[in-house]
Amino acid sequence: MPIGIKSYGAYLPKYMLSRELIAKAWDFPSVPGTKAVAMIDEDSLTMSVEAGLDCLAGIDPKTVDGIFFASTTQVYTEKDSASLIATVLDMRADIITADFTDSTKAGTTALARAADTIKANKDINSILVVAADTRKPEPSTMWEFGFADGAAAILVADEENIPISIDDYYSVSANVTGPWKRADKDEFIRTFEVKMDAKFYVESITKVMSEILKRNNLNPSEDIDIAAYYYNNPRMHSRISKIMKFGQGVAQNSLFFQVGDTGTPMPFMLLIASLRRPKPDAKIIMAGFGDGADAILMHIRDKDGVKDIGKGRMGFIGHQKSMALLKNYNKFVESKELLHKDRYTRKSSAVLIWRDTASVYKWYGVKCKNCGAVQYPDMSRACSVCRADDQLESVKLEKKGELFTYTLDHLVGGAYLNTPVPRCVIDLDGGGRVLVNMTEIENPEENVKIGMRVELTFRKEHEGAEFKNYYWKCRPVRGRP
Repeated sequence: MPIGIKSYGAYLPKYMLSRELIAKAWDFPSVPGTKAVAMIDEDSLTMSVEAGLDCLAGIDPKTVDGIFFASTTQVYTEKDSASLIATVLDMRADIITADFTDSTKAGTTALARAADTIKANKDINSILVVAADTRKPEPSTMWEFGFADGAAAILVADEENIPISIDDYYSVSANVTGPWKRADKDEFIRTFEVKMDAKFYVESITKVMSEILKRNNLNPSEDIDIAAYYYNNPRMHSRISKIMKFGQGVAQNSLFFQVGDTGTPMPFMLLIASLRRPKPDAKIIMAGFGDGADAILMHIRDKDGVKDIGKGRMGFIGHQKSMALLKNYNKFVESKELLHKDRYTRKSSAVLIWRDTASVYKWYGVKCKNCGAVQYPDMSRACSVCRADDQLESVKLEKKGELFTYTLDHLVGGAYLNTPVPRCVIDLDGGGRVLVNMTEIENPEENVKIGMRVELTFRKEHEGAEFKNYYWKCRPVRGRP
């Protein structure tokens, strides 16, 4: 059976920053467009959860046999992020997990290795590949105009009716001199010479795409319908298209000015955005760059199947439509924690994290077999409604609901906030009442209303004992299935 793309999903943060505000902050000449900005409670892990949820909409996560996580901004250097993402997505325990890191081509590398793994192991039929980045730009540099945040996910599977088949993949390696960031010393990305960076980029990305086309007897100007390759400079993107001699409209170039350079997930996002109006039998080339390059050759086998994927997910376009502009540069600085200051430190408990994984990460409650009441969390042997003993069974909770009541709290983490944090009691669809904070809300004093519809999103809560702690928050509905 053919191996290919069964499903895909994406995630863009709620807010985007106009580059004009960056220019005004530093008295720089402005660069056109906007870029996506993750909030202070988001990182590459939480965004990967969102992209994974989007990709797996309508698909039982327990049918997926593995997850590969790709990022240059992984949360830990000695802890498998993929296993935590798999836990939150409620995947099985007997799956393969792996992190691909330290290069912006990590996403395309992970995608190729997923296809290899499925080919080599008869017991593995599908792997979820998730790519995300939240790179921190050095203030008052050109990096600040480019670096943006986002995530994308692709479900690779071995199925007869696969909508998009993966036909071939090819890689080249190059030990380039930049950009780089030393894990133990550098807070921001460094480089020797931007012109040399551009030279190495052009050489690697054109070589890898030319070689894979040559070995498949394809003409770039006649046979390729979609080219989705990583780029961090619109001029370089145009130059690559001319060198490769792609036809008009083949090279996907809309991403940088709209949401910025998202790093590792960028080729995935370009591909997903290009599939809005798929053509039958369209041939696709996708390429990632970073100390060399990967190229993946695909073609559309089922146009209607690709359309069906897009209908059931927010994807790139749906998230983009639900974004809002930040009104000032200071909010961006705070979200990226670019100002150093003493922060309140909480404690963590390994025992509690282990004990409460099902409720905290996987989002399970309990349901009374006697009266049907759903409650959260699982804290007692007795039903809180009918008081029946030992009649509680585990139940998966919904991630949407209605605001029952709330309070606005100005004191958070030992600091006074001018804009209060809404602490909300939510009645979940299907039963269950939970207490969570609200995020992605502007002017909460005016916009938080009893009865409003909300959806849950997995976010970073705080760091305690130098360990990152995550939990669910609610937000106004953005449209996730």
